[in-house]
Amino acid sequence: MNTMLNDNPTKPENSKAFGNLEITRMAPGDQRITIDFSWAGSFKRNELILKVLIKDYKTLNEVYTAVIDEDAEYITINDLRNGTDYLVELEARCRHSGAAAALSHPRLFRTGFVPGTVINYIHPEDYTYNSSGRSPASPSIVRLQDGSLLASHDIFWGEGGQNLTKVFVSRDNGNTWEYLSDIYPCFWGKLFLHKNILYMLGTSTEYGALLIFKSMNLGKTWSKPAHIMDGGSRDEGGPHKAPMPVVNHNGRLWTAIDYGSWSTGGHASGVISIDADKDLMDPENWIATPFLPYSTEWEGTIRGGNPGLLEGNVVVTPEGGLVNILRYHTAGGSPDYGKAVILNIDKDKPGSMLTFGRVIDFPGNMSKFTIQYDKVSKKYYALVNRVTTEWVSQRNILTLISSHNLFDWKIERDLINYEDNGWPEDYIKVGFQYVDWIFDGNDIAAVCRTAVNGAYNFHNANNLTFHRFKNFRR
Repeated sequence: MNTMLNDNPTKPENSKAFGNLEITRMAPGDQRITIDFSWAGSFKRNELILKVLIKDYKTLNEVYTAVIDEDAEYITINDLRNGTDYLVELEARCRHSGAAAALSHPRLFRTGFVPGTVINYIHPEDYTYNSSGRSPASPSIVRLQDGSLLASHDIFWGEGGQNLTKVFVSRDNGNTWEYLSDIYPCFWGKLFLHKNILYMLGTSTEYGALLIFKSMNLGKTWSKPAHIMDGGSRDEGGPHKAPMPVVNHNGRLWTAIDYGSWSTGGHASGVISIDADKDLMDPENWIATPFLPYSTEWEGTIRGGNPGLLEGNVVVTPEGGLVNILRYHTAGGSPDYGKAVILNIDKDKPGSMLTFGRVIDFPGNMSKFTIQYDKVSKKYYALVNRVTTEWVSQRNILTLISSHNLFDWKIERDLINYEDNGWPEDYIKVGFQYVDWIFDGNDIAAVCRTAVNGAYNFHNANNLTFHRFKNFRR
């Protein structure tokens, strides 16, 4: 590893540790890279000459250099070699004196084809955000009232700080993206709108305090967080969540949350809710259910293994009830794949513990999934990681499934499929996972934690990607 990449890790309070010139977004692709940047120094942009320099990371030989147009906020460089690691940095000099004004922190990227549109990228050996991690995770998406799309991801690494979330905006329906803002401390965050106000619900870190942030200017800046639930730790357990749906039903907002940790042996399941007319930034208005532990005595549960539940979806049933449909860890058990668990929510007693409902057949239970109800077709849809091998952690297929009743699920079609690209590389190091998505007219608009083209492994992704699946009802 080139040690200069770790010389100046990001300051957690604002993630801008590198002086006045910062690379804010990278989007590598097929023989190319797009680089967004910002300048915050005392000189005006027209008083500066900005230059981009790209080197082959292996040899450190210079392969590209160019002056950036003075009114540009990004640059796209073509004709690079696919499958190659490059180092990039930006330099600012005073136009009149030639004196150095700033040098960006160097960043790493690898070129190559990536499915969808790359929103942001972090190379697994890029330590720019090392105070949080070095892998984009926890995708979230929302459509704002001005028509723009917002997407976010936190920055993850095992046993890392895991406390920084990046927010991006698209003003052309997902075709192009730009960096918008940071949220700190924020991990496992979900963007959502309520009464035309934008919120982010997350934790301060892995198993940290449950927090909610508010933005009054479409995500450009964020309030100080309100503290909903005390945090814990990896060793003792604490709140666990993901960018799961926030559902408005029966006069309340509801979303699923878990409590526990992998170190303590698993997670218990619950939901939090709030009166839809109350102030979401007042912690006293939120109610959390007691947390229900998993039980092997429930009818239909698997035998053996180390089963547990996680990352539930609050869903309104066809009859108007409320349930929590959860990811089910079945690896090593019998059966070891193809089941999910439904827990019942008492919509009239929001402080009541959930109760066991039933075990259902469900393709894609081993990874986080999001369920949405489509009023047009009157079907429930989910994007899941269908498994086709004995290795049930497989995540190189993204599949659309549907149900009329939440019990019986049908595979509609594979949306992305890399299963034929070779074993083991495209199983161990490829993933299209943790997808958050919305209905967008006749399409599905989705953001994905994408591991491809040199990711550390399938879990520790290197891309946040946007996908538009057109005319999904057909």
